[in-house]
Amino acid sequence: YDHLRNEAQKENDEFLKTINENMQKNIKEQVKEQVKVQVSRILPKIEQAMNEQLEAKVLSQSSNSSKTSFAIVADLSEMELKKILLEMMEGNKSIHRSNEQRNIYKALVEAYESDTIILDT
Repeated sequence: YDHLRNEAQKENDEFLKTINENMQKNIKEQVKEQVKVQVSRILPKIEQAMNEQLEAKVLSQSSNSSKTSFAIVADLSEMELKKILLEMMEGNKSIHRSNEQRNIYKALVEAYESDTIILDT
């Protein structure tokens, strides 16, 4: 009888372990998907704000330049904008304000690192 009970308990434990692993996988996928959704919603707003700040900075620093500030900003690649955004987020400590901002920061880091890997190959 003890043998049957031990065997049933072992099967039950394995079943619960499998359920737990599957739940963790599902939660991770849902978090990844939510981060993607949030980043895709927020990134255009961030890029617009970055462009405005960069345009103002370029205007103040290079008023003698033949290029307009808009053209200079337009020349910045998406990767450069990501790098600037990462530096700004790190500089103003916005990544410490909420889990959502921390997750967005992590997703942006991953995207930037992916760009770097692609360029290195």
